[in-house]
Amino acid sequence: MSRPIYRWAALIQIGLTLLTGCHPTQPFFVRRDESMAQYLAQSMDIEYADVQVESLPEATQAHMPLGPTNIPTEFVDLSLEDCIAMALQNTKILRVVNGANSQSGSTTAALLSAAPGQMPSIYDSALVATTANTQPLTIDSQGNRIAPRGSARANQVGGVEDALSEFDTQFSSLFGYNTTDRPRNVGPGNPFNPQQFQAVDANAQAALSKRLATGTIVTARTTTVYSRNNVLSPGVGRSVPSDYTLALELQATQPLMRGRGTLVNRIPVVLARINEDIQLHDFEANVRNLVKSVEDAYWDLYCGYRALETAQGARDSALNLWRVAADRFRIGAEGSGPEAEAQARALYKQFEAQIHTTFYGSTIPGNDPRGLYGREQLLREKIGWSPTDSRMIRPSDEPSEARVHFDWCDVHSEALLRSVELRKQKWAIKSAQLEMMSAKNQLLPQLDVTTFYRWLGVGDQLAAAHSNGIRFPNAGSNALDELVGGQYQELGMRLEFTPQAIGHRRALAGIRNRQMQLVKLQEEMREKEVFVTDNLTTAWRNMESTFISIKDYRDQLQAQTDEIKIYNDQIGSGTNALGQLADLLLRAEERKSRSQLQYYQAICEYNKSITNIHYWKGSLLDLNAITLGEGSWTDKAYWDAEERSRERAGGLYFDYGYTRPGVISNGPVVTGGQTEGNFSEPGAEFQSTNQGTPVPAVPLPEDDSDKQEEKDRPELAPPTAGKLTNHQRLTSNDSLRFGDAASSRLSDRSDVPTYRGQQALPAIVTSSGRGQPSTARPSNVHWQRR
Repeated sequence: MSRPIYRWAALIQIGLTLLTGCHPTQPFFVRRDESMAQYLAQSMDIEYADVQVESLPEATQAHMPLGPTNIPTEFVDLSLEDCIAMALQNTKILRVVNGANSQSGSTTAALLSAAPGQMPSIYDSALVATTANTQPLTIDSQGNRIAPRGSARANQVGGVEDALSEFDTQFSSLFGYNTTDRPRNVGPGNPFNPQQFQAVDANAQAALSKRLATGTIVTARTTTVYSRNNVLSPGVGRSVPSDYTLALELQATQPLMRGRGTLVNRIPVVLARINEDIQLHDFEANVRNLVKSVEDAYWDLYCGYRALETAQGARDSALNLWRVAADRFRIGAEGSGPEAEAQARALYKQFEAQIHTTFYGSTIPGNDPRGLYGREQLLREKIGWSPTDSRMIRPSDEPSEARVHFDWCDVHSEALLRSVELRKQKWAIKSAQLEMMSAKNQLLPQLDVTTFYRWLGVGDQLAAAHSNGIRFPNAGSNALDELVGGQYQELGMRLEFTPQAIGHRRALAGIRNRQMQLVKLQEEMREKEVFVTDNLTTAWRNMESTFISIKDYRDQLQAQTDEIKIYNDQIGSGTNALGQLADLLLRAEERKSRSQLQYYQAICEYNKSITNIHYWKGSLLDLNAITLGEGSWTDKAYWDAEERSRERAGGLYFDYGYTRPGVISNGPVVTGGQTEGNFSEPGAEFQSTNQGTPVPAVPLPEDDSDKQEEKDRPELAPPTAGKLTNHQRLTSNDSLRFGDAASSRLSDRSDVPTYRGQQALPAIVTSSGRGQPSTARPSNVHWQRR
């Protein structure tokens, strides 16, 4: 092709490039799909996980919330023991917050905001015990175990089984095969190194290696080496074309300084055990918080019913006064002006609004934000029931007004000994002490002595069916006969010395860190003892003050009742000063309503303060006869435990005089025998007047038809008495009453009132799964005498 054609082709290409421009293009495929179904415009999106978890009926079958348009159709009388038993039975995830910062209200928001896997549960202790390191045991190329390096930390060890796995025997094996076929830079006829070198080499190794509690690493190893090459010159080369080398080795590596002894090598195991103990204390604290929250919710619900009763009584009194004032104003009686009727009507509407607030709650400042329905829902949350199921819980136990007196020295000593928070802190201190021991050991140099003993056998063959007595290097010999004969034995020793880096800065920093951590934990222990004493003091003072408040409000209520009786007698006598008497009577009714509510609140707070004392002195579970125990193992586990017990009992006892590490536990925590206090001592100022007196029936809230009927009623015509209890037509048991005192936890003693006189019945409560809500004690909760 001529040069002008090249020139013109280049000019055309340049022109086309300038005219069309440069842009990328997609590749072309034979099969094309224009729908672009595989096109992705973004890499991330919020999606649903492909997970199916069976939901609880308490969540999927919840009914419409109780309110003005949805009233309960059935009532469930529950005692406090029943509520606590159901809470324990329905507990897989503990509906409490961790620690001593217990919340008396709802904890659902805090639990919902918790990260997955962080909610307290009955599985936490097992999770800690089964935590394991994902890295396998490490060995070197010869099958020897490699000891872990660095100091032990509590947050870096798993469970006890994982820590003990460091002392398990590790098996390893390898097999290698290699051929050689290459020319060499030597002259022809070289008897030692032929120009064309050909060889076949193979080796196999199997080893068992174990780390002992003293730090010693013991290894039993067998190796087999096969060699064949073409160095066969007579007198100067190989005697036989191939040979087998069979070796049996025993090797032991003993640290002499760093990592030596049972003290430092058992520290990870002890730290793992302490981690399990700390988690068990967390579990105990969570169960304690659950029991306390159930008791608080139970007495709050009781107080809600009493508040409703108080509001109803005040409304009925205001209604009667409104009726009298309206009648006298209608007939034009002297001294009965419209202001008296309006004032009575206003007070009636005030108490009517208070009843609505007591039922439904109100977020307006100064009102009960939960109301009776909200308090009942809170108790349902604690015992694991659905928020609503068209039934309403009604407490059957009466709170105690008995004078409970504790001996301060006994209570204080018991709190410092049995407090869960203090026991947990002591385990943390013990863990820090062991960590400091391990850190100090790292300051020593690494001085290891290794010894090995080896039996050898070399032969033309690896093994034969029968021993022929031929010795190597003669043809027909076998390596197994040579090994068993024990003619060739080798002994070796190696000493390794590796000190810390010059200056020891890392090791010294680790020791200093552990020392400071130990000092901090000890100071925390001292401060926590002060905090426990402070909270116990507050609970003690609250118990004393609420007991005095019960008497004060009771006397105040009695005086106001007498005052109202006097005013009612004067009004009934037909006095002309109705306006002045009505004003005094309305004010007295309002004061009585407030005093009566405060009286019942003081009773509930008194019972909660007694529970709070047991909470801080560590005996709340004993007070409710609850014991914590480990779940059942499989039958094989008990069989193995019995076998190991018989094995140890069959050995000879050798008194070492001491153990390393030393004793870290003083034995299990003793349950029972707590200080319950003396009930109604001779010096008690008064006895309860509430025992054996059932709470009067409280009607259900009125529905929309009654509200409409009342709305259409003339302004000056008070509602009739029959309209107050029209909801009792549903069933004969619809009134919101309490059970009689015979079903409560009060004692049958008639001389003095008691507190929890029937608490000697249950001793052990074990849960076997969530059940459906029931009005009776669950059948699968086992009660046992201690």
